[in-house]
Amino acid sequence: MCVGDVSAVASIEAVSVSSWTAEQVASELLRPMGLALVAVAVNGQVAAWCCAFQTESDAELLKMTVSPKMRRRGLASALMDALCLIFTERNVEQIFLEVRSRNCPALKLYEQHSFKEVGKRKKYYKEPADDALIYVRLLKNNENE
Repeated sequence: MCVGDVSAVASIEAVSVSSWTAEQVASELLRPMGLALVAVAVNGQVAAWCCAFQTESDAELLKMTVSPKMRRRGLASALMDALCLIFTERNVEQIFLEVRSRNCPALKLYEQHSFKEVGKRKKYYKEPADDALIYVRLLKNNENE
């Protein structure tokens, strides 16, 4: 992701639950040890994005959003594959994330990508109110294989 993608990503966020502002999106490009990725459609439009950050041997996925018009086309899965590959190359051992307990498509995606539920934060989200589920995925690094 680059600065030129921020406006398109903010447009995707504006029509999503728990949306981020353009300023929040742009700040991810400045995060030390951060990683922001976009998925671009055939027509050249940004169709999805994600951001995460690394702290030593751990990483946390902060956000993943797909444009409503582009859902169910494998974009989130492709972003997840790229994210995990990059973090594996950076010797990250595990990736954490939080997800709304009622976000069934996201839960399915994360479980398909070997994430496991390890905790819950009751009433964590607002508008709409929901619990946060904490998931983790262990990555295979060369030292662990």
